[in-house]
Amino acid sequence: MAKRRPDDHNLIADINITPFIDVVLVLLIIFMITTALLIQAGMKMDMPGLTKQTAPGENEEAFITVSISADDSIFLDNQKYPINEIKPILQQLMRLDPKSIVAINGSPEASYETVVQVVDIARAAGVSKYVLTR
Repeated sequence: MAKRRPDDHNLIADINITPFIDVVLVLLIIFMITTALLIQAGMKMDMPGLTKQTAPGENEEAFITVSISADDSIFLDNQKYPINEIKPILQQLMRLDPKSIVAINGSPEASYETVVQVVDIARAAGVSKYVLTR
């Protein structure tokens, strides 16, 4: 007669949880993606408009407009200037009205380098508030 091993009578009642963990991780990923999309879709921002320009001395802040054209020409209040003449003019305008905001209007075809140079010049001229527009 053959001897039985003691393990033959014991049933293994373990549950394999690997598929359960896979399903939970997939659901977690789906939840994270949909939550990020819902939050992003729910963000609404009111951007300030630059349509109204006020005169210095009024209660609202005045805008100084610096425009950069497609050929990287720089216009300060619709008058063309070389880039090296912008800083002294901005310094003088900021001395007259320190609350002024410089609106830098860059053409979509203007080079990024020129826009960055104008921002750097504005900062060096003492401009504390500026707006980048297109």
